Amino acid sequence: MADLVTHVAVANLLGKSSRDDRTRALFLVGNCLPDVAYKGMLWVLGAPNWYCEPANSPLALIPLCFALALLFEEPWRRRAFGALLLGCWLHLLLDMGKTYLDHGVILWAFPFSMARVELGWYHPADMTWMFVPSLGLLIITELLARRLGRPL
Repeated sequence: MADLVTHVAVANLLGKSSRDDRTRALFLVGNCLPDVAYKGMLWVLGAPNWYCEPANSPLALIPLCFALALLFEEPWRRRAFGALLLGCWLHLLLDMGKTYLDHGVILWAFPFSMARVELGWYHPADMTWMFVPSLGLLIITELLARRLGRPL
């Protein structure tokens, strides 16, 4: 939960730069998409962990975002694809800072390489401590946007 709030808080802050509400919403959805795809394959489909890991790969997310963009009307598909993909890539950049037992989970070049990347700045358990500041960032961003007349 704390990880999701942190992802949404950062995406909400960066998404405020878009004046289009649909683009901003898709950016937020795209930011949650890698975890939704990973956990959906893992828990709903019962797939093994090694099968789900490409959901955290920038190249593997391109066809997923493309397929989701096809659900929108044709003139809007390019913008939907871009917002979804940028949101996904922001998610991966945030996750790259975690340490996953020094093994990494971001497959930057999948399917061309299974090499994993991590920076190891913080442990996943530290996300619990980041919950309150992330929630505060989310609330402050939203209040400022509403005060300036640009609510989400």
